[in-house]
Amino acid sequence: MSNGGGVKLRVAVVGSGPAGFYAAYRILEKAPAGTATVDMFEKLPVPYGLARFGVAPDHPEVKNCEEKFEEVAQSPYFTFIGNTMVGALPLAVPKHVPSFQPNHISLSLLQQHYDAIILSYGADSDKDLSSSVKGLKLGGVYSARAFVGWYNGHPEFRDLDPDLSGEQAIVVGHGNVALDVARILLTDLDKLRTTDITEAAIAKLAKNKVNRVRIVGRRGPAQAAFTNKEVREIMTLDGVGFIPPPAQFMSPFIDSSVTLGRATKRLFQLLQRGSTTSVADAKKHFSFDFLLSPVAFDSPEGTSQVASAKFNVMELQGDILSKETRVRATGEITQLPCDVGFMSVGYKTHPLAGLEQSYNDSANHLNNENGKVWTGNNNTKGLYVAGWIKRGPTGVIAETMYDSFETAAVILNDFEAGEIGGKLCDGWEGVRAELGNKLDWKVVSWSDWQKIDQAEKERGSKIGKEREKFTCQTDMLAVLG
Repeated sequence: MSNGGGVKLRVAVVGSGPAGFYAAYRILEKAPAGTATVDMFEKLPVPYGLARFGVAPDHPEVKNCEEKFEEVAQSPYFTFIGNTMVGALPLAVPKHVPSFQPNHISLSLLQQHYDAIILSYGADSDKDLSSSVKGLKLGGVYSARAFVGWYNGHPEFRDLDPDLSGEQAIVVGHGNVALDVARILLTDLDKLRTTDITEAAIAKLAKNKVNRVRIVGRRGPAQAAFTNKEVREIMTLDGVGFIPPPAQFMSPFIDSSVTLGRATKRLFQLLQRGSTTSVADAKKHFSFDFLLSPVAFDSPEGTSQVASAKFNVMELQGDILSKETRVRATGEITQLPCDVGFMSVGYKTHPLAGLEQSYNDSANHLNNENGKVWTGNNNTKGLYVAGWIKRGPTGVIAETMYDSFETAAVILNDFEAGEIGGKLCDGWEGVRAELGNKLDWKVVSWSDWQKIDQAEKERGSKIGKEREKFTCQTDMLAVLG
């Protein structure tokens, strides 16, 4: 609960993922005691954003950051305002999912009642490749973002129902999310049952027939975005064999092994060593397929179900061992069997209504200087960004933490310099009073979230797992009576 006595800086945070929480933590830690409050707005009734809905269920250690966030929420100068979306994001309210209906208030209303607003709502959609890749609407072709959201229990994707009845899968993309998708498809189901993956996902994966996964990228091994940790993990899956890439991709690593950087050398060693299960003994197999750029997913004539995928064969331009080396198409087309496909080629951010002039579409984030939003040559006073909407949708949680700390430091510097703060702001209490009868939805407090949290843990304990998430907004709110 926010404490009004002596408060000189009222901060609103839009989004309750790691970026928002780390920024809130830093402000409350560094501001003189009692001078700052943080009100955090979240469109869902539950907090943590990608920490809850994006981290793979078999990576529980990555979610340890939630313990720090819980500490932040216990501050008397912190208020959680869940089930309340700020602004009208173009794609944030999927009309096809009746269970996902966040309520929203305008950004301009917040600006009247806060000294500083941190936008940390992340990326709400996929990069649009429909103009360059045909067949993305075919049955059996999914966005990796949707698939990850589905098995992690995000209300937006609860009705995804992926078709895993075929044997051949293609995951387009060479980032960590692509490896998460591949790993979930290949992992022994018993290893997932005790995680917080949803029971709906367990039921679907129990019928999973995929036994061959191709992880396809448009550049070479040295340019891949996935981390060695993720590669090492997929190499050690029980009963899963790695089909090594052709010699043409490995020989440059061998020839330059002495001069390679540490990370690149380690990647080469992982690829060279291969999986702990031999290809001959494995029941399932995967490969990294390089220098292939998607052209189309195809279906047999008269059907709408994917059966194959076409790729442009690419070639590297310049140093094939440099991370920055680009590619060009050779004109050659190759076709691969595909019963189910996943596009993991990046997320897309969007500006809130009214901030279109501050949005850099090509850079995929709001224009900012160290977290301070600006339009053209002028700063937009009191508006700040953290996380993916600040730097683009890339990076792990640790990077997000430092990114958010930077934004918090800029806010506190502006406060100290007198650029913000000190005006007659009343924060959430003022917003709520101004909304009056228009506030006709259930606002979820932190104590409300704790009730939902406890209910999920109780559901999970009955079936031998940490928690069983509610995947429907209505069910979340039903816990609160």
